[in-house]
Amino acid sequence: AQCLMLRLPSETDDNGEITFLMAEWGIWFEEVTASNLLKFNVDGMLIHPTGHREVGMPSRTNIGCIPVAKSIFQARPDVNMIVHIHPLSVMAVSGTRFGLLPLSQAAFFLWGQVSREDYDFSYESDFETTLANGFVNGERAMLLNHHGMYAIGRDVAEGVFVATHITQACEVQVKTLSMVGGDLTKLYLPDGQDLSEQYKTMMDSTDYSYDGSREWPGLVRKVRREAPDFNS
Repeated sequence: AQCLMLRLPSETDDNGEITFLMAEWGIWFEEVTASNLLKFNVDGMLIHPTGHREVGMPSRTNIGCIPVAKSIFQARPDVNMIVHIHPLSVMAVSGTRFGLLPLSQAAFFLWGQVSREDYDFSYESDFETTLANGFVNGERAMLLNHHGMYAIGRDVAEGVFVATHITQACEVQVKTLSMVGGDLTKLYLPDGQDLSEQYKTMMDSTDYSYDGSREWPGLVRKVRREAPDFNS
């Protein structure tokens, strides 16, 4: 049950209500259009275009993503996009004790930016608190043990960029570990100081932007080619 959640910042009212868009059950990502997105608030109310409100039902959409949106959007006012997906490589890496290793440039970009959640599928009473705590220090993503990821961004471009790099880093890690039979002693792992310096260099770079803004126009053109009715 994967979901993308996009905050509607322009509609946050004087009472601080947070609203966001999410897809309906049964709609594949490539089938999502502007008109079939559903609007919710973080209390789980489905808001119709007429303004009418009703309790969101699990038969209509992934209600399990409501507390996710509530936790992250409230903890991080700068975040407007949440990507929750389950790439196979991410599920594999999230099932290991050592988690994501610095084995590629994609992983270097994420150094110190990925938290972890001991996900138990039950939405325990403190789920929202532990989820929020995984992002309060500026993290850009979270690995959910045995499950998948949350990647966040200030806009859709950045959220997709982070999710893409996590997936790429995990794919490289799975392949690298298979080459050495899982023996971590055979890996070349940069030390933490080097990684911190590389991360700072990446973020300070005037040559490239690590927020998805350079790639976004191309992605939009691709969507227009492959799903021309996306904005209908």
